[in-house]
Amino acid sequence: MKLTIAGCGDAFGSGGRFHSSYLLETSKGRLLLDCGANSPLALKRAGITISSIDAIVISHCHGDHFGGLPFLFLDKMFIERGSKPLEILGPPGIAARSEALLECLYPTIKTLPRTFELIYGELPPGAVTKWRGLPIAAFEVEHFSATPSLALSFTDDGRLFGFSGDSSWCEGAIAAGRGADLYLIECTYFSTQSAMHLDYLTLAKNFEEIGATRYLLTHMGDEMLAALDKIDVGRCIAAQDGLSVTI
Repeated sequence: MKLTIAGCGDAFGSGGRFHSSYLLETSKGRLLLDCGANSPLALKRAGITISSIDAIVISHCHGDHFGGLPFLFLDKMFIERGSKPLEILGPPGIAARSEALLECLYPTIKTLPRTFELIYGELPPGAVTKWRGLPIAAFEVEHFSATPSLALSFTDDGRLFGFSGDSSWCEGAIAAGRGADLYLIECTYFSTQSAMHLDYLTLAKNFEEIGATRYLLTHMGDEMLAALDKIDVGRCIAAQDGLSVTI
């Protein structure tokens, strides 16, 4: 597997970074993990075309993680014009939330003729869903978004990749990265503890409990970005827009 970071910022674009958006290349196809509001711009900057993406996987329904979906729909409908389906996977309720967002931003656009099918699929917490035979395990985490917020893990060719989505310290955040070859984990703060997000000091105390080989720190706010000289570089990589990592 290979991960390319189109955007790794928080909701505020701290450090001038794009919203959450990651391309995961697997033996079964290319998955876009999250699609924040400015992710379509990030994808274009990274040279990633919509036609090259086989499915979009949404961790949770907050604007900096799924708010870019209407713009991908728009691009595919009027610019790309291909017949390849637009497949969106996410937590239970992903279809209703996405349809409501699309209707809010572009009323009645779905009634216009188009050349592709829009397909939704749910990733139930506590279950493993196979996408083209690729196991995707979903774990509910503590991060309110009106539908379940998910941490995810992907197994491919004997390698394990975890993605925390957004979460405070909880069992789901531990389980998604347990034994992973690479764990893409949100690290909004350095020392500030939050009921919605993770901090580096809590994570560092629990490296062994999670047991991942490498931690790719993402979704960093200003406090965390100012403390990057304090991270354990033997275990951790600081995410940045444009970075590619082989898993």
